[in-house]
Amino acid sequence: MESPAFAPTFAGGSSGGGGGSSGAAMVRKRTPGRWKRIPRVLTPDMQARKLLGGMDFEKRSRWFLQKADELEAMDPNGCDSEEAKIGFLAFQVQVAASYRKIARTRPQDIVLRPIQLSDTKEELLTAEEMEACFAERKGSHVAQLHHFAELALKHYNAKKAEHNKFDLAQALTSNCFSEACGTTYAHVNFTAIPQNNQSDHLMKRLFFAELMLIPELQLCKDAEPMRVLQVSTIDDASCFGGCHEIRRKIDHKMRGVIDYERCHACHNILKHPKGDSFIGGHDSTKTPYYSAT
Repeated sequence: MESPAFAPTFAGGSSGGGGGSSGAAMVRKRTPGRWKRIPRVLTPDMQARKLLGGMDFEKRSRWFLQKADELEAMDPNGCDSEEAKIGFLAFQVQVAASYRKIARTRPQDIVLRPIQLSDTKEELLTAEEMEACFAERKGSHVAQLHHFAELALKHYNAKKAEHNKFDLAQALTSNCFSEACGTTYAHVNFTAIPQNNQSDHLMKRLFFAELMLIPELQLCKDAEPMRVLQVSTIDDASCFGGCHEIRRKIDHKMRGVIDYERCHACHNILKHPKGDSFIGGHDSTKTPYYSAT
């Protein structure tokens, strides 16, 4: 029979198994709050039943109906881009309907299904194909989009020789978002035409750019608060849409929740180069990127 881990102490300082204090096991006194029983791990459906089952059915129904009303009252015009607005409107309809359905459902009837994982596909797009995707779209924040595209192209041209410079053709889409640390970034797609084109056929190029907000410069009247971090053509290599609308299946090892292969802040319509070439948008939880109010 095994001896207990901590033997009781008798008068004289010795344990019950021996006569001398030198071989006695020292007793550890329990400090309240330090030792805890390992909790039982609940499955997601057990957690939901515990949470919802602890409420009165009528109270729970009112709570979810209130949440549905609050969500439906949110103004989609607070979104940063037309793509974000479209995504938020779809989210608003779907989640509000789910809230109302939950309000009518008793806890014993709730079944949580596993989340469906997917991924954005690797694409090879020309500037003309990308422009066609936006032919029927009505953009929002158009002035901001053009400003970002012009800043990015000016930055790109400043590093190129005269025969490699471009003029803006079409500003396609942009997305502003903030990270958990508070840093604000912008991702932009635009097309441009060579300034000194010698061919009858205009060689349009498709670009991606990343910009970062410098908050201190917003206080300076004549300063530009957006700093261009990176500009590159993406019609000569693989590009990838943003993962904001999906739950991405991630097979590689991440650093915490950071997925350096994709952008999780942008929608699929905004195309990016490989993830290690830009800084913002890698938080796979997407928590910092829900900006609609």
